[in-house]
Amino acid sequence: MSADERAGSTGEFDLWRRLTLMVGQLNQSLERMLASEYQISLPELAVLIELRHGHERGTRVQELSNAVGLDQSSMSRLVTRLENKGFTARVSCDHDRRGVYCMLTPAGAECGERAEASCREELAGLLDLASFDDRWASLVARFRHAAAGAVLP
Repeated sequence: MSADERAGSTGEFDLWRRLTLMVGQLNQSLERMLASEYQISLPELAVLIELRHGHERGTRVQELSNAVGLDQSSMSRLVTRLENKGFTARVSCDHDRRGVYCMLTPAGAECGERAEASCREELAGLLDLASFDDRWASLVARFRHAAAGAVLP
């Protein structure tokens, strides 16, 4: 008997707990795929995507931090890893010498685009499988309903 069944209801906390577990498992699968095929992590992919859709002059490291949900120290290390892979470059801001911007290199744009497409495909397959699991089916249905642009009740 699950904790949800013992409690007798599926409240917001229980739904959040199941969602967190499902997302954690999905992230692990996506991390493995990205590491084996592209030698990048999910946060690194998130930065490549942000930079690809950002301004051509680059994006401030602080803005990347906020967009990806990492603290500035972690973001700085992540940007350094991406630089070492040849996917990004740091540039100084012309009007504010203290500002550091991160720009996407052509190799980073190409890797990010391919990795994002693979991630989208992998996630769709993982969600298809999860939709047949009693623990996740209702979450997947809600997620896909919301993703399709419908308003959740």
